[in-house]
Amino acid sequence: MSTNFNVQDTLINNLVALRRSRGLTQIELGEKINYSDKTISKWEKGDSCPNIEAVYKLAKFYDVSVDDLLSEDFNRDSEATSARRQRRYSKMIISCLAVLAVWVIATIIFSVLLIKATPSPWTVFVAAAPASSIVALVFNSMWGNTRYNYLIISILLWTLLASIYLSALEFARILWVIFLIGIPIQIAIILWSQLKKIPRKPYFKENIEEK
Repeated sequence: MSTNFNVQDTLINNLVALRRSRGLTQIELGEKINYSDKTISKWEKGDSCPNIEAVYKLAKFYDVSVDDLLSEDFNRDSEATSARRQRRYSKMIISCLAVLAVWVIATIIFSVLLIKATPSPWTVFVAAAPASSIVALVFNSMWGNTRYNYLIISILLWTLLASIYLSALEFARILWVIFLIGIPIQIAIILWSQLKKIPRKPYFKENIEEK
């Protein structure tokens, strides 16, 4: 390691390289970690240095250690980084397999009902739609981008209502009004997703400004 090692310069170089390697703009990165694009720009220009909370958030977002961010020898294309990418890819495959498992089970049940000449066996697939949405929501919350949870919840809402409607269609023709229930709920989901995007100042920065 060079004797002229400068922590801030190293951090700047690593942050710029990591952001570009993910194909993110400063605005997009700011939205993901709840900082303004102006703050991101100041960090990358060296006009200011991210505090401990911000460095931790950045390390967690990029799936690297804090030591990696501060290391002059950190190789963003190293085997360790490739391993992290492979783990993310594996998690995505597992999530897809879990959703697919719901439809495999639904197909098996459908086949059994069809053989037994059970009325309306197709309702199994109708129920599989909201069930697979729930599975997708669980796995995305654990491993994926939580920003997509709002979309998955919306899909869950409407597939659940459609499932109830189609399953009981033969008993009542006026059940279409059930979809009216989904309208205010969908509006609430949209408003909730926008509320989460409101940028906030870091805790330490707020205390400094108040003083």
